[in-house]
Amino acid sequence: MANKRSLLPPNARPLEHALAAATDRITAIPTPLTDLVRPDAIPASILPWLAWGLSVDRWRPSWSEAQRRAATAAAIPNAKIRGSRAAAEAVIADYDPRITLTEWWEEGGTGVPYTFYCTLPLDGAFDDLATAAFATELYRDLVRVKPARAHFELRQRAMAKVTLPMAAVARAWRMDRTMATMIAPDPADDLKITTEYGEPLEDADGIAWEYI
Repeated sequence: MANKRSLLPPNARPLEHALAAATDRITAIPTPLTDLVRPDAIPASILPWLAWGLSVDRWRPSWSEAQRRAATAAAIPNAKIRGSRAAAEAVIADYDPRITLTEWWEEGGTGVPYTFYCTLPLDGAFDDLATAAFATELYRDLVRVKPARAHFELRQRAMAKVTLPMAAVARAWRMDRTMATMIAPDPADDLKITTEYGEPLEDADGIAWEYI
């Protein structure tokens, strides 16, 4: 205390000087409170707690630290658009930009008000991602952010080009198959994967896709 100006009166007792010296050292302890609410500065070990506090719905153990920080930083902007098409498109963009969303009033839509298609292309490059687990995660994330009144179908579309003989043109053909159909909101979030004929989808070993 000799080298630092004290606010104690001249008649302060030694005990008071000792207490002042002890508490003065507390201010030297770094207290980065602002960093604890900044997704880009918070320590990685407690980042999940900040994400929980900001109501981050999507959180994957396989994500890198950069992805987790980005998801946490986007929590407030995403909350502002939840329940809109923009929110659904943001989720789709995180999975793969080739996935498309078609509302009921758009060309190729269902024609039924407040419904939409979410289409996964089967073009060879995408096939490895179009698995049962991938469809489940996408379905659940869309349910969280879509408009409450909207119902949707998750489907796969095979695209290819067929060259016609005797003509220098190519026509695209397509084959659609429904991966998941949501007819009404389901509190249990039950996902049933079927073909367009209502048959269960199976993997290469003939095992049907099921979810618990």
